[in-house]
Amino acid sequence: MPDLSAAARNLALTLGSYLERGRTDGVFHLAVGGPGSVPALADLDVPELHLDLLPESPTEGQRAALTGLGYMPGGEGRWTHTGGWRLVLPDHGSGWRAEQVVLRTLLLEDLGAAERYRRVLLEAGREAADRALWEAALAHHTRTVGFAPAHFVAETLNRMDLPWMFAGGLALDLHLGRVTRPHDDLDVVLPRAGQLQVRNALAGQGWRLDACLEGTYQAWTAPIEPPSFQVHARHRDLPGVLMLDLMFTDLRGDLWHYRRDPRVTLPLEQARRVGLGGLPFLAPGAVLLFKSKVGGRDPRGKDQGDFGRALPTLAADARAWLAGALRLTQPGHPWLAALE
Repeated sequence: MPDLSAAARNLALTLGSYLERGRTDGVFHLAVGGPGSVPALADLDVPELHLDLLPESPTEGQRAALTGLGYMPGGEGRWTHTGGWRLVLPDHGSGWRAEQVVLRTLLLEDLGAAERYRRVLLEAGREAADRALWEAALAHHTRTVGFAPAHFVAETLNRMDLPWMFAGGLALDLHLGRVTRPHDDLDVVLPRAGQLQVRNALAGQGWRLDACLEGTYQAWTAPIEPPSFQVHARHRDLPGVLMLDLMFTDLRGDLWHYRRDPRVTLPLEQARRVGLGGLPFLAPGAVLLFKSKVGGRDPRGKDQGDFGRALPTLAADARAWLAGALRLTQPGHPWLAALE
C-alpha cells in the first residue's frame, strides 16, 4: 500500500489551503479513504485520497495543477495516479465523504465486517458492499461517536445566557432521538446580537474562529454584519466532525426569523426545542425549510434523505407551517405534494 502522506502534502502545497485565510480557493479538507486503504482489503483496490476542494468544480488552473502532479482524470470527480492511488473529489451535497469515513472506521476496527465486505465486493462490486455494511457502520458510529460532538459544543455554549440551538441534520437527529447519518459539521443558530459573547467564550476555550466573508476566511475579530452570517469554528478536541458552523440570525422579539425571507417567522418557544441530554435544537419544520433549497439549487441528496426520514414524524401544525412557508417562498416546490 503506498504511503499517501507525501501525496497529501504535495496536493496542499500545490493547490493551496483554503484555511490560510484570504483565499477563495484551495484545499478545504483531505483524508485517506476507500476499501483499498484498509489493510485487510488492500489487495482489492487502490487506496484513495478524498479531497474537498474549493471551488466545488475545479478551475482550469487546478486541473492543470493536478495533471502536473501526475493525476489523470477518470470522470465523475475521480483521478488516478501512476503511484498507485486514486483521488476522489466528492459531491459536497451527497454526504458520501462522511459516510465513507464511518464505513472505513468500521472496516479498520472489525475484521469480521471487513471479511463480509470482501465477499460482497467480489460478488457484486463496491457500491453493493458499501450498502451491505452501512447499517453496521452507522451502528458502530452511533456507539463510538453518537451525540458526543454536540455535548462537547454544548459544554461551552451552555455557559452563555443566549437562546442558541443546533440546526441542520443534527437537529433532525435530536428531533428523531437517534443518529441517522454522520455529519461533516455541526450547525448552530445563535442571536446576532450575542456575537461578542460567543466569540469570547469560544476563543477562551482554544477554538480557531474564521468569519466567512465574501467567499474567504478572515479571522473573526469583530461582529459580522448582514448579509454575512457565518463563522466556522474548529477545535483539536472536537470529536467526530470537522468543525462547528455558527450561523447568526435575528431572534428579536421572542421570534425566530427565517434568514432568507423575513416574512417567515416562528415564535421562539416553538422554534427552540430541547432534546436528548438537554441539547437544544431548531424545530424540524424550520430545519427542513433551509434544506429545501441550498445555494439556489433543489434539495441535495442528503437533504432529500433528511426530509424523507423527518416527514412521517411531523405533527399536523408543523406540516402546515412548512407547507405555508414553501408556498410563500418557493411556489411549486416538490415537497409540497408530500406535505399536503
